[in-house]
This record gives sequence, C-alpha cells and structure tokens, in this order.
Amino acid sequence: MRSITLLACLSLTFGCNTLRDHSPGSLESNSDGGVVSEPNGGGGTGGGGGWAGASDAGVQSAADASAWAGDPDADAAGDPDSGVAPEEEDTNTIIGFGGTQDFGYFRALLDDGQVPKIGDFEAEGFFSEHHTPLPPADCGDRVCLQSMLGVMGNVIDGVNCTMLQIGLNSRLSADPGSRPPLNLVVVVDVSGSMQSAGKMNFVRAGLLRMVDELFDDDSMAIITYSNEAAVAHPMDGVQGARAQLRVVVEGLTAGGGTNLHDGLQAGYQEALAHYDSGHQNRVILLSDGVVTQGITDQQQILDMSRGFNSEGVGLTTVGLGVDFDYALMSNLARQGDGNFYFVENAAAVDEVFAEELAYFTVPVAYDVEIELTEGSEYTFGRAYGSSFWEDTENGGSLSLPSVFLAHRLAHDDVGEGGTRRGGGSALLIEMMPRDGAEAEEGQSRVAEVTLRFREPGTNRDLGEEHHVLFPGDPGVLPARGHFDNEIVEKSFVMLNIYVGIERACALYWEGDVDTALLVIRRLIDAVADYADSANGGEGDVDMEFDIELLDQLAAVILMNSAAEEPEEDEFSEDPWPAD
Repeated sequence: MRSITLLACLSLTFGCNTLRDHSPGSLESNSDGGVVSEPNGGGGTGGGGGWAGASDAGVQSAADASAWAGDPDADAAGDPDSGVAPEEEDTNTIIGFGGTQDFGYFRALLDDGQVPKIGDFEAEGFFSEHHTPLPPADCGDRVCLQSMLGVMGNVIDGVNCTMLQIGLNSRLSADPGSRPPLNLVVVVDVSGSMQSAGKMNFVRAGLLRMVDELFDDDSMAIITYSNEAAVAHPMDGVQGARAQLRVVVEGLTAGGGTNLHDGLQAGYQEALAHYDSGHQNRVILLSDGVVTQGITDQQQILDMSRGFNSEGVGLTTVGLGVDFDYALMSNLARQGDGNFYFVENAAAVDEVFAEELAYFTVPVAYDVEIELTEGSEYTFGRAYGSSFWEDTENGGSLSLPSVFLAHRLAHDDVGEGGTRRGGGSALLIEMMPRDGAEAEEGQSRVAEVTLRFREPGTNRDLGEEHHVLFPGDPGVLPARGHFDNEIVEKSFVMLNIYVGIERACALYWEGDVDTALLVIRRLIDAVADYADSANGGEGDVDMEFDIELLDQLAAVILMNSAAEEPEEDEFSEDPWPAD
C-alpha cells in the first residue's frame, strides 16, 4: 500500500526543517541514507521498548499552590469523588491541560477566505480536537504518566527525526452530574459588531443552553458591556432565578463600542462579592472584537485580570467572529487557569457551553508539574502542545495549577456538525541526536520524564519517573521506523500535520506559495495513506477531518495567489514503512 511518512520535526527553528532553505525543485528524498534494520525493542506497559517506569509516591511537588476556580481545601471543591465516577480497572480517560480547546478560529479564517498567520493558531488547540489514545492507566495513582517514542523520516525529505509523546491519563471518568456547585458570572460583549454574522444569536442560544444545564444549587450572574459595563442580572441562585435568567438572555441586544476591561472587571467584582470556598468560582468572558473603549492596553487588561485570578476566581474565554483579539482572549484564559474556545457555528455553541460546565469545572489533580531532562545521547528541540511549557538549559518543564478529565472516548466520538472538542491534551516533543553519540549496550538514553502532582482531598504529593530509551544508536533511521507502540503513530502523524500547516502558512506569508502548496499536498497524501491502515483498517475520523482542512487551506492559498495546483509529486514508493 502506498503511503507517505510524516514527522513533525519541520519546525521553524529546530531539527528536521530542511525545507526552510530550499526551493520546491530541490526537495530531494534522502530516505535511503543511513537506513538499517529496525532494532528489536522489548514490550512493556505504555511504551514498548521506550521507557522504564519507576514509581515514586513520595516525590515532593515543586509547583507552588496556584489560583484556580475554587478552594482545594474546601469540602465540595476538595472532595476527590466530586464530579468523577468511581475508579474502574478498564477505564482509560485522557487528561486535558487546559488552555486553547479547539482549532475553530483557524477554520473561521479559511471560511472567510483568509490564510491564517503564525499566531492565529496553536498546537494545543489542534491536538484538543484529536482523540489520542494512551496505554492503560495502571500506575496505581489517580493520574498516570505515559511516555512514548516515535522515530521516522519526515514527509518533506525523509530526514531522521525523533518525537517523544508525553500524556496523562486516569482510571477515573467524569461524572458531570456530581460536580460541585458553581458560582458563575458570564460577561457578554453586546457591542455593535455582535449584530453581524449571527453572533448575538449564537450567544443567546449558548447562554440559554447554559441556563438549562445549571443545577439548582448553582448561582449565576450576567454582566454586559459595550461602551460601559452593566449588571444585567446580579448573582442569584439558579433554582429561583432560572426563568428570569432566560428573560435577560433573550433580551440581549447589541450596540456601541467594546469596553472589555470594564466588563471583565465588573464580572470579577460580582464573583468576588459572592465568593464561596465550597463552590467553583468562575467567570466566562465572551467577545467578538478588538477593544475600542475604556482601557485598551492589553498588558493593563491582563494585569487587572491576573489580580482577580490570584483571589481564586478562574476565567474561561470564548471568541466569536474573525475580528476578535485572539492573543488577548487566549492569554486571559491561560493565566486564569481556564480554557479558550472559539465559536464558529451553532454546533460549536452547543458543544462549548455544555462542555465547559460538564467537564472543565472539576480538577482531577492540582499543582501538576512535568519535567523533561535530556538524555546523554539526545538534546531537546521543541515542545508542542501547551503554551505553559518553559524551556530549560537541559530540557523543559510544564507547570499547571490543575488538570481535567477529557470526554471524547474514541476517534469517531464526534458531535453533531462534526465538532471534536474534548480530546484531551498531548505534549509532543522533538528530540535531536547528539553529534557523534553512540548507544550503550544497545540502548540510547533519550530523556528522563518526571511527573509530580497534588491529590485532591488528601493533598498528598504523588508522582512517578520514566526513562525514555531508543533501542539503537541515536541518529540511525530504522528501515521501518521505530514506534514504541501503535498508539504513538497517530500522535506522530498528528504532530506532522500541525507543523506542516504551520510551515505552509509561514511560507505563504513569506511569498513562497509553490512550496507551501507542495507541503500541503504531501501532507494530504500522507494522512490519507496512514488512515487507510489506522484502527485495524477502519480508518480514523480525526484524520478525515484533517484532510478536509488541508484541502481547504490549499484552496484558500490558491484563491489568494496566482499560483497553480502543484504537479503530481512522487516523493517515495514506500514512505510509511511502519505499516
């Protein structure tokens, strides 16, 4: 079967990005260079021959206690069974890191005929729309660390690349019916631009769904803002105010400018005035535009918001339309220990407003820290999948105030209208062989990965450590590639798609349209051929949607340029030898 390899090491900075300095005609395959037979790798839970796990239940958490939407020491918020179903041996729930939860803004720009720019999209949003399965969560703790290795040539020229997948999972599953009560403030943009493209209709529909989904012991307030902020409905218990809340939502009208600062500040003030340590205290901010009234400086808005976050009030942001300030809305959510969504259609409205209440109000662990240290034969390249990642001298680390259970259960677990949020998070890391390094006793040390977290209810500090190994000399490309297991193959493909998208968009804006189109076409061929054998030959729904997205990106690039569709490209007769 013909297929084409992918490797996400086509980054703008590191490793296998040999595309950067070449024209399309010089993209020659060197996939036969240095090819050897694949070394034998032993089996093992969660990583084939790729890591050796060592439980360390006494690890002390290095993360300081951070603000989150509730008090972890309070009865409701600190109950480890609140919002989750009992642990079951065969349950395998992916854990999400928070942050950007979809790729909706990218799609909206394409629908509007625009080629997205770097900064208009992020890996964490793309990954969240994919179900990336993990090995069984059999570490014995509430949260398990998974480390898996994939090594293969990249889709552009076959250069050897090494990808390390880091994920978290649990034997717990979400039980939205038992979540702790909420103190919720919704801050709604009612500026004049909300009248266009059905955005106000989206907001009304989403808020009505939210009002219906709230429990009787929840409380809710609604703040509106245009030129000024106003309390449309003060904080009140939902049981006695549900009908009036619906009246307020149905009466929302648009007009005026966008004073986001004052609207958000009023929302925080309403939340703090009714703060309850036994509740989840959260603000949800909706906006469709750039700030035009009041304080417009982004840093001042972020600083104001951070002050309230430190008081224990979390923030989730929701963007609408193609003109809103993506950077501001996503950064506000990150520092507020919340999520950022983009609502592009009615199906997305329904999913976002129900999902936020059901799945992202119950942390499964606090003060989560993942640390990666380079192995003796490899160096760290680049991490994809979380904006919270910080590079260090010998690797990097990821610190999260809290993490949450994802709700997608399979690649074909798709909502009405093709919505795919809720896939969980994946941290995909490019590692690079050190020059001249050789394996010791047939094993190359890629990295050491450590997890630490604080357990809800008990406040115990727990963790584990993995040593990631490659069964062979670093830098040698096995003939069939090396994957610790079949699970990591999808993540390998997914990361390559994302970095290929990133590269194609950058090339377009640099004026190299022909090469941008070539990258996309090779990606499309690769994804289609991978999907042919995925899931036992049944295919993969996530990959089908990715092909549609890549086709649309190519079409928009062609529409905005004088370029022509690239000619048939023959890159390799067997570019995905792993199958």
